[in-house]
Amino acid sequence: MKTFQFVTRRKGGGGTTTNSTIPDWAVPYLKNVGDTAEAAYGSGALSKVADTSELQNQAFTTGANDITDTTKAGIDALQGSTGRLQNIAETGSGFTGGEALKEGATMDAKRALAGIGNTFGAAGTLGSARQALAEAGVQTDLAAKFAGIDKDIAEKNAALKLQAEQGIGNAATTGANLASGEASGLSNLGGQQRTIDQQQQDADWQALNRYASTIYGNPARQQTIATPGGK
Repeated sequence: MKTFQFVTRRKGGGGTTTNSTIPDWAVPYLKNVGDTAEAAYGSGALSKVADTSELQNQAFTTGANDITDTTKAGIDALQGSTGRLQNIAETGSGFTGGEALKEGATMDAKRALAGIGNTFGAAGTLGSARQALAEAGVQTDLAAKFAGIDKDIAEKNAALKLQAEQGIGNAATTGANLASGEASGLSNLGGQQRTIDQQQQDADWQALNRYASTIYGNPARQQTIATPGGK
């Protein structure tokens, strides 16, 4: 193995000897690596960057549109639901079964009054005070049923009003989450697209780094040995 010596002398007689440990058989190979790297860098072969793929382009277009369309559909549905909830919260009349209950109680009372009339008619005391008393009892019972129905309606409407107010708050939170999710999804897509754009813009920089790593990565090691007196 050939050894190259480079001697540097200093005042006072001191000096250092630098011994290259590159074997002579490796020199042409190292030179070839450098020449090849130089040629590749000069021709632009080191600065090639892949373009976006078909799937990535689809994600950047169709995917972004899907995110926006889905978010819009969700917000539209929430707005419709919120409108109905606001009506219940403002009017406090969400329960709709009260009229049917009152109609049923009224029909029961009419049947009871008809039965009282038939009973007193058959006994020949139709229009008597006892009949009037019996009919008054039916009317009193009907009024009590109506009061109970009204109380039940008021309680149900109060519960529905509270649920509606809570639902409005939940809808607002859900809507905010939908909007935030849309922004996040689009931002993620945009971030990926920006990374690819940046890679393409950095092609020359990447080429320079590849060139430098090829040149300076050669195993050209040297040893510096101090020799007293410059010998």
